[in-house]
Amino acid sequence: MNIKPILWILLFTSVQEVYLEEYEYEDETYEDPQPQNCSTTESIRGGRVTYSQGGLEGSVLTYECGLGQYPFPVSFRLCSVEGDWSPMRLTNGRLVSQATCKDVLCPAQLQLDHGDFWPRDQWSSVGTTQTFSCQEGFTLYGSAQRNCTHSGEWTGTTPICDNHADDCRDPGIPPGAQRSAGRFQTGDKVIYWCQAGLNLLGSAERVCLENREWSGTTPRCQGPYTYDSPSFVAEAMAGSLAGVMDVLSPDSKRKSARTSFARTFRVAEGSRMNVYILLDTSGSIGKQDFELSRSATIALIQKLDSYEVQLKFHVLSFASEAHDIVDITEPDISGNIDNILWELEEFNYHSHGSKTGTNLHAALLRVNEVISFLKQNSAKNHFNETQNIIVIETDGYSNTGKKPLVALAKIRNLLGYHEISRDNTDETMLDVYVFGVGEQVNKDELNSLASKKRGEQHVFFLKDYKTLGQVFNSIISDKSVTMCGVAQEQAGDETAYTRPWHVTLKSQSVASTKTPCVGSIVSQNWVLTAAHCFARASTDIRHEVLIHHGEGTVVPKRVIMHPKYNTRALKHRNVSEFYDYDVALVQVNTSIPLSWKARPICLPCTVPASRAMKKVNSTCQQHRKELLPHKETPAFFIHKNTERKETHIHIESQRPGCVEKARQTLKDPTNVTMDEYVPDRFLCTGGSSAYRDAITCRGDSGGSLFLQKRKRYFQVGVVSWGTTNICDSLDPAMRGYSSSKPPPDARDFHIDLFKIMPWLKQYLGEDIQFLPEVN
Repeated sequence: MNIKPILWILLFTSVQEVYLEEYEYEDETYEDPQPQNCSTTESIRGGRVTYSQGGLEGSVLTYECGLGQYPFPVSFRLCSVEGDWSPMRLTNGRLVSQATCKDVLCPAQLQLDHGDFWPRDQWSSVGTTQTFSCQEGFTLYGSAQRNCTHSGEWTGTTPICDNHADDCRDPGIPPGAQRSAGRFQTGDKVIYWCQAGLNLLGSAERVCLENREWSGTTPRCQGPYTYDSPSFVAEAMAGSLAGVMDVLSPDSKRKSARTSFARTFRVAEGSRMNVYILLDTSGSIGKQDFELSRSATIALIQKLDSYEVQLKFHVLSFASEAHDIVDITEPDISGNIDNILWELEEFNYHSHGSKTGTNLHAALLRVNEVISFLKQNSAKNHFNETQNIIVIETDGYSNTGKKPLVALAKIRNLLGYHEISRDNTDETMLDVYVFGVGEQVNKDELNSLASKKRGEQHVFFLKDYKTLGQVFNSIISDKSVTMCGVAQEQAGDETAYTRPWHVTLKSQSVASTKTPCVGSIVSQNWVLTAAHCFARASTDIRHEVLIHHGEGTVVPKRVIMHPKYNTRALKHRNVSEFYDYDVALVQVNTSIPLSWKARPICLPCTVPASRAMKKVNSTCQQHRKELLPHKETPAFFIHKNTERKETHIHIESQRPGCVEKARQTLKDPTNVTMDEYVPDRFLCTGGSSAYRDAITCRGDSGGSLFLQKRKRYFQVGVVSWGTTNICDSLDPAMRGYSSSKPPPDARDFHIDLFKIMPWLKQYLGEDIQFLPEVN
């Protein structure tokens, strides 16, 4: 009989019950232990320490050093639930108890074939100057001297000594690198390697091709604690991804067969692009960094969406597995910017649960599955005409799954790139960009994933996710765009050019005391402004003015006022000034060179505006509904040539109340009605009940009343006149008021461009393509 086992079970049950009873009793007496706080007395030699949430669980300890230094061996640590900061380890795994601020060093020039350099050190401290010279018979290309900067980078460009005796030019040797010996004849190969402690980014092997160009990407050597600056990334991207997006309009391309881009893409109206964004959400990324990563991605998507390419997005997060955030196979979501951003904002940071590894192979394999699906119906999905851009954002290295290169090879094969090529330059429909963030990235692995295309860079390493956001805000270089309505929104000194269409009109007469007017560039040859800047009627024009724009000065070739403009038109009815049709076009004597400092604003009812709004085959009425969708629509004007002021345009049922405030400017006796005094050719702004609207001043006349849509700017009105002059008024009643804080009855009136389209087309039609319905 099995008596003993039964007795044992009974005994175990009894003991368990006693234990449970005791545990419950103890639970009533004592509270659960609380998570321990981490120490807030940590230190770093030569620097300081900050804490994101004090010493609470999840808090981030950040080591900060002075300019030209970096924290070693880590820049931050995380507080665990046990109350311990994450350990600090050297690259060999050895634990370190004390962080230290170390000096940034630049890897020095180690080799210059057919030349000489000084000093001959392996590393240079910040401020060091290295000078270069060439042997007789060789010419120095690049910089004759370079300075080591605080970021660990050198100023200037790589020095090269060349005598053009070979098929290919000397490809150069970057600082910190050495190169194999040999000639540069067609078919010859050079091999690069970096000194110990540096990672080689770009192509380690390059071949002299038949077209006398070198295969692959220019190599560079980067240290473990140095990163690419946002300005370097933006500049490097100018000829790559920027080449895709910074496209000239078809009209401009016909005029100039050559562009300044390092690579010219087949991008025109109707071009298509699928963008795959891979977000690392593995366990090493804290919630704060994830939020910064999400914000950076949103900035990138918004910037890409502002250009004239038909875009669809696929966004996924990857940890041990890959999860779709935005599925490109769902066209209602993947092609709609608002839906894309909503899905991104709603994505749950904790969606991967405990599966917190880094499986970049799974992420790329998911991209391969999606591309394969699209290829199955290639005609419907325009597969053969669609460029594919893969953007990888990661802070670590793959520690789960197969090698990422295996999945990437499948993608290349799917797109028809079967042959083993010297580089990826011929992969015209595929670009892979990699952004490694932080100090734990595997630079060699990420460099192997990035595209290697001649004259381009596709792999970048950034200090943190905040820097990634700065890069994505400027990665599509606005400096080379000549499309309408694009403004440089990058932080820094360049914010002075967030109004590149804005110009100033000043009298050429030194003795003139007349307040200057302003205007807007609408094409290379035309400026739009107010007629009263020149005369009181269209019959007595004086145009002795200078027009100052972001790239210089031009003078009028001719001034064309609207033929119905006449400030004296209602004088016989006791109206001293009447500004209906207060608009003028100025044809300049020399074409304005378009750049990031001088660029046209978009005019509604034109084909460029349709492309900017992504409203193909739209009508003028649809433009108006898109730009003026509300009874009170936010709009802007430029105040005193510097400030962008916000106001609201009142239309439909809101307009009569706004216009009524103009009655205060009439003098009795008069029988002029408000409809006559302020006809529907005027847009009325100011006095919104829920907002504090700014008003214009003398000197703002002729400027643009404009709106922003999809990161592009559209002019809907020309600043004409206002009810209240507060900027230079001597009236005591105006004390305490300003443009930003006007009196409640102040209103402004602007010529509505929608109402004068035929006149605009009459003169601008050769420069700007208007919609067919505009006659």
